[in-house]
Amino acid sequence: MRVMLIQPPMYHLKMQLSLNLGLAYIAAVLERDGFEVEVIDAAAEDLGFDAIIERVRAFSPAVIGAGGQTPVSGRSLTIFARAKEEVSPDIVTVAGGPHFSFADSEALAECPQLDVVVRGEGEETMRRLCRRIAAGEPLDDLRGITWRNDQGEAVRNLDRLPIPDIDSLPFPAWHLFPVDKYHWVGNKLLGIASARGCPYNCPYCITWKVHDGVRRRDPAKVVEEMVWAKRNFGHDTFFFHDDASFLVRKHLEGFLDALEASGEELYWYYETREDIFLGYRDLWSRMKRNGLFKIVFGLESPDPKQRERFGKQGYDLDAVESMMLELEKELDIMVSVYLIFGDLHDTEESVDAVLAYARHLYPKFCSFVVGSLAVPFPGTDRFAELKEKDLISSYDWDKYGFGESVIKLSIPPEKLQAAFSGFWIGTYVRPKAMLRQVQLLFSRNRFRRAMAKQYITMAVEMISDVQKMKGKKEDGF
Repeated sequence: MRVMLIQPPMYHLKMQLSLNLGLAYIAAVLERDGFEVEVIDAAAEDLGFDAIIERVRAFSPAVIGAGGQTPVSGRSLTIFARAKEEVSPDIVTVAGGPHFSFADSEALAECPQLDVVVRGEGEETMRRLCRRIAAGEPLDDLRGITWRNDQGEAVRNLDRLPIPDIDSLPFPAWHLFPVDKYHWVGNKLLGIASARGCPYNCPYCITWKVHDGVRRRDPAKVVEEMVWAKRNFGHDTFFFHDDASFLVRKHLEGFLDALEASGEELYWYYETREDIFLGYRDLWSRMKRNGLFKIVFGLESPDPKQRERFGKQGYDLDAVESMMLELEKELDIMVSVYLIFGDLHDTEESVDAVLAYARHLYPKFCSFVVGSLAVPFPGTDRFAELKEKDLISSYDWDKYGFGESVIKLSIPPEKLQAAFSGFWIGTYVRPKAMLRQVQLLFSRNRFRRAMAKQYITMAVEMISDVQKMKGKKEDGF
């Protein structure tokens, strides 16, 4: 039986184009089970809906799977509708991913052409689902799905337990993906995971809801996968997709041991909490020697009360900034920082403070700073809280990017929009920032040189993305 997996079109391709690691694992599991699989990454291949449907028609799959985060969920439904109407009504359409896991019944009601939603972790459920479809067997007792029965009613089956040993999964099926398209500022990049789940219950995050607890991979297995990817696909640079990368010292040290034993030159970066990373000070040099070229901190806000609302504790500003200086200046490890504004309790003054903090951090303390409006995605605690209090202004999922607020705030919408639109220009289009990028063109660090070369491209793309998110530019899909 033929199965087609589709990554819908997305924005923000010039600065970084990331793969869908979930689809890659599902594809590998299905191939191992004997199914014929084809993958379309519309973002990487720059495909619109017409081109996607032509590929579907050419492959003639029995099953189509697509999904993604909330902002692209509507594009998956468009693909399902057009595939049923223009290719074959007999295609079984399957949605998955974080958005559909928590908006399953709603999606089935909204899109008559959607047949099944796979909730939560997808590999084992998708494998069993495809087996049943191939054999013509009923779905009424298949765990982990919400499906449409013969009467057209949405039926929500029991949840499926998480895969106990995630090292039992095959390596991602990168041979089905346009791997040479994936990059970070022009450097080829592949994704990898060290764990699933997260021990922290942040109100704006869905990871701890999708995965129960934390399951860590054997660090030697992680390095084995990196070496395999380098030798088979020519990629030596990796981004860890999981939210719980190396939160335990023993896990990180085991990873470094395995990197050293491999004898391969590999580069990698990941996102983490500043308090955890501060505790690894004695390992920073070793991490650098073994390929760490960038680290990402979700600082969110310099305001301790606001950080608490984001599910984090306050931090010692001096200690964190001292750490960033040491990483940037002494160890040549690039630091990126995420900041958030536009939460329910924000005021015009607190938003201005976050923007000022971004200009304070960049370029002295970090290589990049990202400012996003707070978005309460379905399934998160914040979404449930705001929905209960009637404080959500829109349930149009297309608006759930990071450039438009969907929270009913006391701040005038035009003020908040101006703050978001002006964040990038105010932070990056300054003499100090531009001079720094010119200097980095001559850096010995290839990642810094690449980022400097992409500086103008990124600025243009950010402005374009802002216009798209504000609905002032056609997306062309």
